[in-house]
Amino acid sequence: MNAHFPPQYAWYFKALAMAGDCGELTRSQLSTLGISEGDPQPGFYRKRTHEDGPFVPVAIWNTEGGMVALVGGAAADPSNVWSFCARHPVSEATYNAVDAGANWPDADPVVAEQIAGTGHNSATVDEAEALRDQIDAARKGNTYKVINDDETLAKAQGLRSRLLELKGEAEKKHKKEKEPHLEAGRVVDRKWLPLAKDAEAEAKSIRGAMDGWETKKLHLRREADRQAETARLAAEQARIAAERADETFDPVDEPVTQPVAASAPTPIKGSYGRAASVSVVNVVTAITDQKALYEFLKDHPDLKDCMFDLAKRAVAKGHTVPGVSVEEQAKVA
Repeated sequence: MNAHFPPQYAWYFKALAMAGDCGELTRSQLSTLGISEGDPQPGFYRKRTHEDGPFVPVAIWNTEGGMVALVGGAAADPSNVWSFCARHPVSEATYNAVDAGANWPDADPVVAEQIAGTGHNSATVDEAEALRDQIDAARKGNTYKVINDDETLAKAQGLRSRLLELKGEAEKKHKKEKEPHLEAGRVVDRKWLPLAKDAEAEAKSIRGAMDGWETKKLHLRREADRQAETARLAAEQARIAAERADETFDPVDEPVTQPVAASAPTPIKGSYGRAASVSVVNVVTAITDQKALYEFLKDHPDLKDCMFDLAKRAVAKGHTVPGVSVEEQAKVA
């Protein structure tokens, strides 16, 4: 313990040694130190102004009249601030520097500047332009392309948090400004879209019935075409057999009867409106041999992308997936 501090500061110096200047005590460290919400300990700390807000310096010390505290330079009840600052000890030098106007050592300079200037914008300044200036400043101040130590990590998180805060502010203002237009659009939607959807749904039901009938007619035509082709081939074979009995038969010069051409669907003409064309398409209705299908599609990039996504989902759920490489990575939330 520092020699010029009385014994009452013993807890503070132990906490500072464990957490480090501007560090944060873990639950385990707090348990080791022993802490009570109703028993503030003299020392230098910091606390946030509100959840996820900036830190302000805190000093707690004993006087003849009892224990007192300063929070951001303002007097406060030590019992009211203790539970919020106990986990965040700082050195006396850091406290004095920040109290005099310096930034916290682990604070990103852009974030510190912007937070210090919050609330000083003129009413005549365009909010979007002011926000753009802050985002541009944050982007220019991003020196965290590669991080090699925890001190830089803390500063990077501060700038990241500020950028996400600015993002939220932009989205909030965007929603507020756009809401009247959205509501006007919703009024128009409620007036007209149900009518369009009802008409479309009924038209689709009619189309389904038309598809069914046209498919039935197609199958009948295909069966008729098949029977006609079978008859044609039988007649052709009978003719060739009869002519081969004739010694003068020359198969090279003999005309060949043409196969029966498949008949095409005719357009559908109603008594009102445009005609509907009918096309014949092949539709896959079921998978009958999954292995054979995979062999056919295995090199298709869409199938590879789909399998990759499914593998990631399976691994995320704790499954061991064969045929893929998996590595542990730290993801910042």
